[in-house]
Amino acid sequence: MDIAEERRGEIKIIGLRGRLDASSSPGVEQRLQNLIDQGERRLVLDFSELSHISSIGLRVLISTAKSLQKTKGSLALAALNDHIREIFKIAGFTSIFSIYPTCDEAVASSQTDGCETTA
Repeated sequence: MDIAEERRGEIKIIGLRGRLDASSSPGVEQRLQNLIDQGERRLVLDFSELSHISSIGLRVLISTAKSLQKTKGSLALAALNDHIREIFKIAGFTSIFSIYPTCDEAVASSQTDGCETTA
């Protein structure tokens, strides 16, 4: 799993590349929690290069959303491929997370309304 970071104003964009599964989830969760602990409040997760997500990966997203909710932060997801979007639909996550077709749209929405999570 490769993790890329970018900043656009107050928004921290985290690009995930590869598989978010049992082997990569602990590292990703720790990195996201570190960002929150360092004061990041608005995160966009760019899934454009994410090829797979397991149930453990989904748990990482819920955990991150809950941590951000405690700090009045927001989490948006962007650029889910068809396979990952289907997993989100089956798990009922499309109603929990703010999901956008592109990273640019997620960032624009986060700048205007905060796209707060409900997890």
